[in-house]
Amino acid sequence: MNKPLVSICIPNYNNGRYLDACIQSALDQEYSNTEIIFIDDHSSDKSFQIAMKYSDKIQIHFNSENLGQPENTNKCVKLSKGEYFVILHSDDRLLPCFFSKLLPLLQKNPKVGMAVGERIISDENDKQTKITPFYDNAYIIPGIKQAKIFMMTSFLPCQVLLRKNVFYKVGGVDLNHIVNLDGLLWFKCALEGDVAYIQDAVSIYRIHKDQTTAHYNKTIDHMIEYYVTLKKMFSFGEKIPYLKPYFKEAEKRVAELTVRYCHDVMKNRDYNLARRYLALATAFNLKIKDNNEYQKIKSCLDSGKPTHEVYSSLFDTNKQRDRGFSYTPPDGAKAI
Repeated sequence: MNKPLVSICIPNYNNGRYLDACIQSALDQEYSNTEIIFIDDHSSDKSFQIAMKYSDKIQIHFNSENLGQPENTNKCVKLSKGEYFVILHSDDRLLPCFFSKLLPLLQKNPKVGMAVGERIISDENDKQTKITPFYDNAYIIPGIKQAKIFMMTSFLPCQVLLRKNVFYKVGGVDLNHIVNLDGLLWFKCALEGDVAYIQDAVSIYRIHKDQTTAHYNKTIDHMIEYYVTLKKMFSFGEKIPYLKPYFKEAEKRVAELTVRYCHDVMKNRDYNLARRYLALATAFNLKIKDNNEYQKIKSCLDSGKPTHEVYSSLFDTNKQRDRGFSYTPPDGAKAI
């Protein structure tokens, strides 16, 4: 099998603390025919200086003004020359096996537009946690069937190897969104090709207080924008008979996600914001009030006792949240 050029696209903004580990993970790939494109989006930290240490091994670019994550990502992909590429956020890492595990899935299956592996979770101090695989086996999944799943949940960019021509066919990253822009991109890509999934971990996703998602969690705008991207998916799926019956189910799922993100707000002891999250959840789906997690969080807020103590007694605040089981894939999936 031939060895095509593959691209590692690293759009960066103020992630200097984690940048050495990120770039080194890109350099440490078992697969040798790679290029690494790094673009600093006018960071205010020392990101650019850190990246310059690798100037003999990677391509380095610097934006004279801040473009924002979506536009900087598109620019990074546009500068790449590989037939396949991964978007590696600069606080995450690839495992050495990323391309050796995922690339054969795309080469052997021309109808597959994206190949997905699992990820390991890391905190800001590099404490790592393995999570339960999303699916119960390795599969090739019909794209439209996987698009339904992308209306409910998503994969992270560092888990996905994508065909360049599929990315351009769907118009790249939507410039109008930050929250759930990955989910929207994967949804559109799934309408253009099948999805390959394996249970092997191929990357390390870092959770820390300075990441983009953490900043957006500080207002209810986070879930409102998530809902807007979901509506955008509906507009693309409107003429697909298979998808339309799942639109209402996907809307209800937003209420569940709103309660899930409320945990981060509770841990930060922003109880007024937590109340707004719960109110927003009921706006998405009034029946969320019957949800066990919703009821527990609301009981904390209504207890009249020190809220953090009550919350800590009901939830393990130090435990990485994990669903604890793997899903059966949609109909039509083939085990590989």
